[in-house]
Amino acid sequence: MKKKKFSFHPPCDTCGGKCCEYIAIEIGRPTTKTDFDNIRWYLTHKNVNIFVDHDKKWHVEFRTPCEKLTKNKKCLMYENRPQICRKHGNKEQECEYYDSPYTLYISSIKDFEAYLQNKGIDWKFKTLPQ
Repeated sequence: MKKKKFSFHPPCDTCGGKCCEYIAIEIGRPTTKTDFDNIRWYLTHKNVNIFVDHDKKWHVEFRTPCEKLTKNKKCLMYENRPQICRKHGNKEQECEYYDSPYTLYISSIKDFEAYLQNKGIDWKFKTLPQ
């Protein structure tokens, strides 16, 4: 007997556009002092955060709402939305309506430095005498 495949459909019509409030760009997992310093630089900017998703991929997130999202959180171009929108949230753990898509979420340099410290990561560059 074949098992029925569960077909997940994100509840876009009722969720309130949670995934439409930001954009996120995947970045490589930081491993070098330069990587760590770049993330510190990202976090000096307003509405910029870093997160790790359920697939352990690192992202820089820009908290800026889509201009096609109405005041009542409906998409003005839902039927003609870009493919990235169509593909997002197609697994329950990717859909913000059900759960946080983040396994790690960092929104300040202080929090990032504490994360590195807790992991025992040597992230600081040696300063040169002035």
